[in-house]
Amino acid sequence: MQFFYDGQIRRYITQVVRVFSNFVVKYGDGTLHRIPVMYGDPDRQVASIIRQNSENKVNSVPRIAVYITSLALARDRVSDQSFVGKVHIRERGIDPTTGIYNHDQGKNYTIERLMPTPFDLTFKVDIWSSSTEQKLQILEQILVLFNPSLELQTTDNYIDWTSLSVLDLTDINWSSRQVPVGTDTPNEVATLTLKTPIWINPPVKVKHLGVITKIITGINGNTATSGTYIEGLGIDPIAETTSMSDFIDVVVTTIKNYKIEVYASTVILLEAGATTDPREPTIDPAPAKVGGSIDWVNVFDVYPGKYIAGSSRIYLTQPDGSQIVGFIAVDPVDSSILRVNWNPDTLVSNTGIDSQGHLDNNPSYNASSSYRPNSTGTIDAIINPQTYNPLDPTNQGTVTTPSVGTRFLLVEDIGSSLNGTDGAEAWEGTTSGELIAKANDIIEWTGSQWNVIFSASQYPDTMVWQTNIYTGVQYLWNGVSWNKSFDGIYKIGQWRIEL
Repeated sequence: MQFFYDGQIRRYITQVVRVFSNFVVKYGDGTLHRIPVMYGDPDRQVASIIRQNSENKVNSVPRIAVYITSLALARDRVSDQSFVGKVHIRERGIDPTTGIYNHDQGKNYTIERLMPTPFDLTFKVDIWSSSTEQKLQILEQILVLFNPSLELQTTDNYIDWTSLSVLDLTDINWSSRQVPVGTDTPNEVATLTLKTPIWINPPVKVKHLGVITKIITGINGNTATSGTYIEGLGIDPIAETTSMSDFIDVVVTTIKNYKIEVYASTVILLEAGATTDPREPTIDPAPAKVGGSIDWVNVFDVYPGKYIAGSSRIYLTQPDGSQIVGFIAVDPVDSSILRVNWNPDTLVSNTGIDSQGHLDNNPSYNASSSYRPNSTGTIDAIINPQTYNPLDPTNQGTVTTPSVGTRFLLVEDIGSSLNGTDGAEAWEGTTSGELIAKANDIIEWTGSQWNVIFSASQYPDTMVWQTNIYTGVQYLWNGVSWNKSFDGIYKIGQWRIEL
């Protein structure tokens, strides 16, 4: 067996000595003097030196001496000796050039802690004093600490599960003197008996995590004709060696068959049969998952040192085969949520709509001489026309005029043909001074009136993409309703992450 010594009992002695350090007494002249504390178990040679090699030398007072009187196995706290507690540790990355910690993930370790052995450690604390007044001063400062006990912490090591203990006061011997007092005991000694439950740990096992992060298999000997790569939770090694077109057969694997649900800038993990609470498409936070949440940190731990916040990427495969790409970071507050900064260049291009309501993806208008598409394909905001006043958008009582070309997507109807010209003054339209529009329509301010430039009911089979420049979110008209363009559930094989 290899030699092992960690000074564990010595640390308990050190902590008890520190407990009784820094107490003071007040002398007759009004000065305060700190009481020295020593471990009261010196060998003969050291004790002789302290007394200056003389039997006539009297020990100085006041003084506190701490020493162990017993160490006993605590049978009532003995547990399963075969138990092993595992802790996974992730280090921060270190810049190889500067040697300074960065925000990357460094090495990963697994610490296997064996069950420690419990003991009861008993101390005695001798308080030496030259008078009863001096003893009372010292005891009054010390005794108030044990109500009911004093907590000890032997180490600040994160993985030490035995670092915390308590110190209990079990007995007090008021004086070492007896009546009548002779001349043999010049100093007054009061003794406190303390007991603390301790554990002695065997050595731990430290394992450096090493897992397979790349798998490339080839059938033919000359060139790779079959491949396997991890999609959903892994690195895409094929991009590093050969293109996807070089593979005749590709097997897509998602670890544990996870699927994801995307809501704007958030992504959550779902198991195969998991569901989420439905949310309105205009709500940005991730939907509430039915059942327990899945921690992204635990998922990325499968690939130690690979995940880099803000640099690792997620890919969403769209129905037309295109891919939307975003940079990911685990939410620092809720690690079951992945925050994504989507690359706008990978989104589907917005649909241009001109002032006459012509769509740039509608072939019937392409030949029109009056076709003037809005190349940006954007709206300024999504509003409820029944509560929003375009002449006073901030509700401050200040009348303002919208800028020419301002466009709104409506979530409710506004106006009616039954009203004639008696409509809302804030919404002046083309129908005898009144704007008539339906929910899901897009309206535009020309400088003198509001016009409907996109009537949703006329496009039941046309897909239209528009970006809300107020929030930066892109929306898709699918013929029934407006939804965030790429939100929804992505099943196995429809998404992947590059770490």
